[in-house]
Amino acid sequence: MKKNHSWSALIISIIITMIIILVAIYLLDKIVPFSRDIKGIENGNIAYYKANTALNEALLSMSISTPWYETGSSSVVNGSGIAYQVIAMGTVLPRLWEGNSEYDKDWAILAPGKPIQLVLSTGMNWSTSIFKFRVPDLNRDGNWDETLSGWTVLPIINWALTTNGETLQASGSQIMANNINNTDVNLTGKNGLTLSGSAYTFDSFYTTKCGTPNACTLKLSLINPLVLTTNEIAPYLEYQGTFNVPIPLQTATVEAQGYAGGFRKNITRFIQQMTTNEALDFTVFQ
Repeated sequence: MKKNHSWSALIISIIITMIIILVAIYLLDKIVPFSRDIKGIENGNIAYYKANTALNEALLSMSISTPWYETGSSSVVNGSGIAYQVIAMGTVLPRLWEGNSEYDKDWAILAPGKPIQLVLSTGMNWSTSIFKFRVPDLNRDGNWDETLSGWTVLPIINWALTTNGETLQASGSQIMANNINNTDVNLTGKNGLTLSGSAYTFDSFYTTKCGTPNACTLKLSLINPLVLTTNEIAPYLEYQGTFNVPIPLQTATVEAQGYAGGFRKNITRFIQQMTTNEALDFTVFQ
């Protein structure tokens, strides 16, 4: 009888042990993937915070180099899981797909009260540097066939070139309605007058007055309503610019990345480098 009881106890112990092992395996099968998910969430959060750190590093590097605008593109990987790139200079305005026109993201806007204002680099060749202006494709038919009235006689855009307290204003050389809609606009040879009455052409003033340390600012402003031949009013003009040397973009692109445990987080920010106020006619560098 005692021997039978011993075998029964042994069998029961084995069965109980097997049940415990099976339960443990089941629980591990449920807990381990969950713990891996938690670790993945943790690494994802770390990557996000590192990307934000990279973004702040990029903004700090911009303000250290030149407080008013970044003078070039830079890329840094500091070995601690963060990387960033600042793109603040370019030969084409705006950069591909970074325009602010709601009709075509490859074009930027020139609107009433919102002039184009650019800080010019040295060594620019104005015979090869051009602007293009056009009426937006308001009916979205892909033709860009809307045109301004006053085709040959109405000045639409005024230009002004400023440096070191001296400004050259367009004098009978404004950009006319017939220069709108994809026509290349070249400022070389356009006549202007300073406030003191001195006469220069655009490129002669730039060559004489602009350069280190006196940076020049070019401002293009709308001076007449954008009345179409259909008597409708266009909300703004679209523009592109192409230059022989890079100039500071109106909006810098900051691309930041953070890495942690196989996870990567990307953050892109568009930083406006300067603002303009048409009413008070001044520039605020940011």
